[in-house]
Amino acid sequence: MIQFIAILILAAILYMLQRFIYMKFWARALEVDIHFEGKEIFEGERGRLVETITNAKRLPLPMIKCKFLTSRSLMFDNSTVNQNTDNYYRNDVFTLGSRERLTRTISFKAAKRGLYNINSFELVGTDMFFTLQTVLKQKMYDEIYVLPRPFNTSEIKNSLQWINGEIKSKCHLIEDPFEFRGIREYQPYDSMKSINWKATAKTGDLRVNMRDFTSQKVVRIFLNLEDNGIIKRTEACEAAIKVAAGLVKNFTSEDMEFALYSNGIDILSKQPIRIKRSRGKEHEHEIYRALARIDLEAETTEMSKLFGDTIAAGDGTMCDYHISVNSYDEYQRLLGSYDSMHMSFLWLYVTSGRELIGISSSLTTRTIPIVSWGGNVNGEIDIDKQVG
Repeated sequence: MIQFIAILILAAILYMLQRFIYMKFWARALEVDIHFEGKEIFEGERGRLVETITNAKRLPLPMIKCKFLTSRSLMFDNSTVNQNTDNYYRNDVFTLGSRERLTRTISFKAAKRGLYNINSFELVGTDMFFTLQTVLKQKMYDEIYVLPRPFNTSEIKNSLQWINGEIKSKCHLIEDPFEFRGIREYQPYDSMKSINWKATAKTGDLRVNMRDFTSQKVVRIFLNLEDNGIIKRTEACEAAIKVAAGLVKNFTSEDMEFALYSNGIDILSKQPIRIKRSRGKEHEHEIYRALARIDLEAETTEMSKLFGDTIAAGDGTMCDYHISVNSYDEYQRLLGSYDSMHMSFLWLYVTSGRELIGISSSLTTRTIPIVSWGGNVNGEIDIDKQVG
């Protein structure tokens, strides 16, 4: 009996000792790294989240729970999402031996465009008998851009032919110093730099080089996400953002210079989107990221109030694309003002049918319906092949 009591006392002492040790030392020399593998992917693509936990001390850890929140729009494999919240609560369990590092890679599918982040995590430790639970909360930050998946409908392809025609016929033409077209007689308005001295010496009369002309390809995109309907058409607005991304993709491939203006609110700056004209892949991805950051829950402003002066400041070197899910009277009046400004535009109207109901007859020749069913646009670009 005495021996049994002694064993119980010893067991109690050992239990309390290990409990004290784990309570005091479990989080010491314990490092956690959580990051997205890659900083941007396109809607519908798969990404990976990497969790690394390092136990750099001799004390083994029988169980560590790593908990964090992220968006449910990142659909992790073998996970259950609560449809009543925008967040997804991740709870991963690790067992770490003495001086051991474990890395776990979790795959997910990006279901929706946006800017997603993880800004903190929580560790829950226990003792050898799983009777103790201690919690450690830490701040961290990592983010991933889910870019809008560009669409390239037949209507968009046809509109590109229109824009090329407008650029050739109406946009300001500038002389290209690298395109030689011939020689002609000197005129009083010619620059002395244009004189061809060899031809002048041969003929005895002043002769000048003729240069060919090149078009300045400058396009502005105006993305109108104002939705004044009783029922908010979020899916249609998402489709309009995809159409804008499709235009950007095509403009980059054509080496055009383009800008983007939208009354959609940037979730970071809390301001409407304004990206000045430029060209190239970096500019393309700058706009993709801006489109990803648009918060459709934020209140928008009428395009005429927000960008009326910007539109009026255009000139003959610019052709404008308007993308909208709405056709309210004030917006149509804004588009109707192009005639008085002698400027070119095309309206890509994201709608549920091909009939232009409620559209002014003066605008129908400049309006192309982009049919959207539940936010989907017919003609998705193959990202794997076309998006670099």
